[in-house]
Amino acid sequence: MAAALALTLLAALLSPAGTAERARRSAGEAAAAEIHQNVPDIPHTEMSQAEIDAAAQAEAEAAGVPAWRDLWYSSLEALRREPTINNTQEDILVQLGGVAFLHCPVRNLGERGVSWVRRRDWHIISSGVFMYTNDERFQVLHSEGSDDWILQIKYVQKRDNGTYECQVSTGSGTLSRLVHLHIVVPEAFILGADEYHVDAGSTINLVCIIEKSPVPPQYVFWYHNARMINYDAARGVTVATAPGARTQSALAIRSAAPAHSGNYSCRAANTEPAHIYVYVSEGSDKMAATLSRNASNTLSYWLVLLITCSYAVLRSHSTL
Repeated sequence: MAAALALTLLAALLSPAGTAERARRSAGEAAAAEIHQNVPDIPHTEMSQAEIDAAAQAEAEAAGVPAWRDLWYSSLEALRREPTINNTQEDILVQLGGVAFLHCPVRNLGERGVSWVRRRDWHIISSGVFMYTNDERFQVLHSEGSDDWILQIKYVQKRDNGTYECQVSTGSGTLSRLVHLHIVVPEAFILGADEYHVDAGSTINLVCIIEKSPVPPQYVFWYHNARMINYDAARGVTVATAPGARTQSALAIRSAAPAHSGNYSCRAANTEPAHIYVYVSEGSDKMAATLSRNASNTLSYWLVLLITCSYAVLRSHSTL
């Protein structure tokens, strides 16, 4: 009996929607025939045709025919429904070097496909889960049964900044959703001027601030010229970092010596570094350096004044 019902249901699924009811009746008749064969001990005269039909119907329902019929009709209904997309524009903020997830929720997709397009150059990035780019940082994420088609971009760069569009083609046109990706580059700066002067034997104190970082950096590295000095505790160096909306990192160097002079920079992952020049000098050396800078500035002033006056004299003679 199960084999006959299976064949009948298969015929129902393969037949057009208009013959679904005939397939259902055939399934009922097949079930009735099976019942006839399975009750040979009951004389035919003792059961009317109506009773046989009722028994066949009950047997068909017990075999799950209505469930298959409902599944068939629901499948037809799903095919008739047009897809819908959440077309609300979305802005996504991602830090340089991070991972971006661009979402595209689509319902009633059916056999249609979802495509991702980069609006800057109208480059088709993907169709379904198939990629049309050689950039391996791009990938489409979609789990079975989910309505969301996610474009993932790893290790985002400044050039990834811009608008992306997911599209679904329908019989009445194209549905689309825009996602604006903003790449944020954190900035670092060191408190104070471009130069830092300190007497030999005193302590160098520098504070670095890092802003515009959606994800606060856990580590800030300090460099003296090209050498990283965070772990030079034996040389009197200490670094204290407090992550937050405005990450602060403090560098302290005890007993500064002229050898500590040079360029200092603070750096964090995916962050533009900040620089400052430190001068460590003895008292007399500091005074000499100051006088030297003042003399240089004075000489420059008089030199510019001399050139200006000479130019004025030459012009006056030329007019005569």
